Amino acid sequence: MTGEFHLGHLIREELDRQKRSVAWFAAAINSDRSNCYDIFERKFINIELLERISKVLKRNFFKDLAEYEESVVKNPT
Repeated sequence: MTGEFHLGHLIREELDRQKRSVAWFAAAINSDRSNCYDIFERKFINIELLERISKVLKRNFFKDLAEYEESVVKNPT
């Protein structure tokens, strides 16, 4: 994984990959659509929300973050 890490973009990409709507996602995480669009623009997300999102989308975003951090440690700029 290279480049700048952005959790919100990864979440949006996964939502699109699953062909899920923002309305579905908002209901699944007990939020509203406008907040979901805000989430998609966040580079980092608090742990509780990220856990909820990971469960709903059935993807371990913590693993994605850990892999990115490990690549940064191994290949510092």
